[in-house]
Amino acid sequence: MRYLTADYIFPISQPPIKNGIVVVDDEGRIIGVHCPQTIGHSIEEFKGILCPGFVNTHCHLELSHMKGVIPEKTRLAGFIKNFISARKQFSPQQIENGIAAGEKEILENGIVAVGDICNVTDTFMQKAKKNLKYYNFIEGFDFFPENTETELKRVNNVIEELMQIDARANYSSVPHAPYSVSEKYFQTFSKTLPDKIITIHNQESAEENLMFREKKGKIIEFFTSLGMNFSNWKASGKNSLESYLTFLPKANNLLLVHNIFTNSDDIKFAEAYSKNIYWATCPNANLYIENKLPDYNLFIAAGAKMTIGTDSLASNYSLSILDELKTISSYFPELKLEMLLQWATLNGAKALGFQNELGSFEVGKNPGVLLIENVDLQKIHLKENSRVKRLV
Repeated sequence: MRYLTADYIFPISQPPIKNGIVVVDDEGRIIGVHCPQTIGHSIEEFKGILCPGFVNTHCHLELSHMKGVIPEKTRLAGFIKNFISARKQFSPQQIENGIAAGEKEILENGIVAVGDICNVTDTFMQKAKKNLKYYNFIEGFDFFPENTETELKRVNNVIEELMQIDARANYSSVPHAPYSVSEKYFQTFSKTLPDKIITIHNQESAEENLMFREKKGKIIEFFTSLGMNFSNWKASGKNSLESYLTFLPKANNLLLVHNIFTNSDDIKFAEAYSKNIYWATCPNANLYIENKLPDYNLFIAAGAKMTIGTDSLASNYSLSILDELKTISSYFPELKLEMLLQWATLNGAKALGFQNELGSFEVGKNPGVLLIENVDLQKIHLKENSRVKRLV
């Protein structure tokens, strides 16, 4: 067994312990968490903070070859336009190499589980190596109801290939975003998801809310430029969240991603609709695309369950949860590290259904043990040069 101590231990399931000790067996399973004491064993001492492995609730591993390709701060419609043209430039070998490198970066940054978006099958062979836990979200896009059946078949084909490669893989069929999925798709796919986790890109752009309230804006303009006909599409007169959320089954875990333009009324509506809502924030991607962050204090005031994602390397410069936490701390220095680490660990594990194994230092779990170095230990706050190292 190993006995690990640092300036602080953040078990997540209980308050931080100054100079605490976490005990793990040879397989990394938690045997105990102790206050400072003489326990008669050789103790490994570290400078900094010990915490469980990170959980990344929103990633697109299949886009890892696109780092630095798409310009920053183009807003969502501009990002989608650039993405569609840029994605065609890469060979299968470049994509495969990018996926392997992306997973390596994920592991090096202390991430133990990922909620990963899959539009295609490119990542499945890499994931079959079981280097970490994945929950695969197979996205559907139909735009208009006449395309629903064709898109559902495509999604099912992706799922079938995943099952052929790894019959025990975690997966769900999910809608991409409110602006890219028809009401018929929502109603059809949601009938086939007992006990499945659902995720959706939510209110990533002010244009998304404008589209649903008034049937105008840059999202509609862009899709119209591609030849799509919105003449029969009707605006709800409400923000996008209120327009689609009730199509989703409230008994399932619902993971809403980005939420940059989600206001307090939206949050109240969602929290009243389901007690199983989780809100994934991807701050560095939000800055990359929209140059804006959510107002985290609105979510905190509502008691919302927050999680952390990295999005893809098409919209980020790293696949590091610690980098995301540093960004939040920089813009919202009043937020306590204890809370941010809960978002990055146990909340994420619960959102993906991995809480029995990951997310906290509790006896019997195997969550990994991370060392966060170069921390302001007086204020218990991350610094610009804080870094993470996996010990277990």
